[in-house]
Amino acid sequence: MPELYAALTDLTPPDGDALDGLPRLPLAERLLSRAERRPAPPDWRRWLLGVAGLELPGGDLPVGLTLATRHGQPPAQAGSWFVATPVHLVAGLTRLQFHARGALALPPGEAVALAARFARDWHDPSLALVPAGELLLLRAAERFDVATADPAVHAGRDVREALPRGVDAGRLERLMTELQMWLHGTRQSSVEGLAVNGLWLWGGGRTPLAGRAAWPTSAAADAFLDAAAALLPGTVRDARFQAWSLAALARSGQAFADCDALWFGPLAAALRSGALGSARIHAGAHEFVLRRAQRWRGWLRPRPWWEILR
Repeated sequence: MPELYAALTDLTPPDGDALDGLPRLPLAERLLSRAERRPAPPDWRRWLLGVAGLELPGGDLPVGLTLATRHGQPPAQAGSWFVATPVHLVAGLTRLQFHARGALALPPGEAVALAARFARDWHDPSLALVPAGELLLLRAAERFDVATADPAVHAGRDVREALPRGVDAGRLERLMTELQMWLHGTRQSSVEGLAVNGLWLWGGGRTPLAGRAAWPTSAAADAFLDAAAALLPGTVRDARFQAWSLAALARSGQAFADCDALWFGPLAAALRSGALGSARIHAGAHEFVLRRAQRWRGWLRPRPWWEILR
């Protein structure tokens, strides 16, 4: 019977100050409370590449490098390739946070226009914005030793949770601040009424992916995974992969609690009927393994989802 692999890409346990009024997810809580829980990499892409059997480098995944290679760009020599994700940053009284819609998808042709504007305004041969389809990459001639975070995973959350870490974290953070100032002083792109007021740099690993993959069939629209599968073709296993994003629900006008009926209801039905042999769900820093027989584990009482993910 086929397997399902799914990643809840931006469902993470909130801190204590944000617990009041959070909606419960009865279906998700019942399933996850009865599942076998295992530790997993916090990065859902790293988890999925491990599932596919690839050799994974330490540090940042080479998201920017993989996308650049897929789009025919040369290596950055001793430097780095980063994904430059458009975001809308919201300033509050005490913190700066990502908008709840997460990463912004530029309109067709806007990546090319923004890259041309950058080349015209910056006059810095060590930096270049490069379009990769509808995405933007940043090529840096200098080497950055940092650990970064995909802003989409932190939709609606404090930017401090996603700031770069490591030896060169300060340099990369200053570069992102300069990009914000540049965007503020030029004609800003707009996505669904939200101004692009930041380019978040992440995914700057320099070690290419390697190994022979056993890919699940993917129903996720993820440019990095598509590029990795194209560059490292392998076998296709009797499994499928789905990425479930709360920010995507918000963009479509749906509520947080709708994920219960949209994702976990069909999952429970497929396990109950035998249409699925098992499911492995990535959430937070855990993998939850679900099998049909676990529905009998009724003595395990459901707990709030934020407690399960801790």
